[in-house]
Amino acid sequence: MRLKDKVAIVTGGANGIGRATVELFARAGAKLVVADRDTRAGKECVAQLEAGGSQALLVPADVSSDTDVATLVNQTTRRWGGLDILVNCAGVDISGSVVDTEPERWQRVLDVNLASAYRTCRFALPHLIERGGGSIVNIASLQGMYGWPRYAAYAASKAGLIGLTRQIAAEYADHNIRVNSISPGGIATQLRANSDQLEPRFAHDPGAPPPAAAPAPPPELPRLRRAGLPEDVAWAALFLASEEAAYITGHNLVVGGVLSVAL
Repeated sequence: MRLKDKVAIVTGGANGIGRATVELFARAGAKLVVADRDTRAGKECVAQLEAGGSQALLVPADVSSDTDVATLVNQTTRRWGGLDILVNCAGVDISGSVVDTEPERWQRVLDVNLASAYRTCRFALPHLIERGGGSIVNIASLQGMYGWPRYAAYAASKAGLIGLTRQIAAEYADHNIRVNSISPGGIATQLRANSDQLEPRFAHDPGAPPPAAAPAPPPELPRLRRAGLPEDVAWAALFLASEEAAYITGHNLVVGGVLSVAL
């Protein structure tokens, strides 16, 4: 198996892309730590993995908290004696143009989507070094590469995450630590609904126009023009986490069908 006996933390691992990554890594033989604020979904995820014979641990964590992240890494290493893989998938979908994004909204997005990766890497890197190497995969977004209306803070956070990925890759190459990012395009998940549930203060975009009537369903599109699946991103994360990507670091892998070449 591609990740046999590797210890992997996946933040935001209870839902969406994170959940798909956890399930795929488990099938590849990894020991999983699911870090998430959604403890109900997290417990269900871990129970499902254990029922299938995989080893998994749920650590409730808010990745914007230094204390929670330190606890996450400490519980991981106490349970399994080390750490090999870190996937930073936790994120929030909070919209707003520059003018409509008040400072509190701006800071919350950057704390969860960008500064969280700094926190997890800061605590995880010493353990990866002790292990003799490892892999970090950061889930960024096409919005870190291109502009979409009403997503100022989100786009800035994802662009920053791509830059942070390259910086850590350069700093820790001598320790055999590979650091890469994935920029998904439109992926069919419940990220917005989950963000509204976990961040009710920011569920309403103050500058958004009133909702229009629901349009008629579009005709079926070819696969590469449709929204992607969480599993599409999970397979990319598995590749980057595995030894098949042993000579790849500092790379931003786009997983977005034709979207990135036909904007």
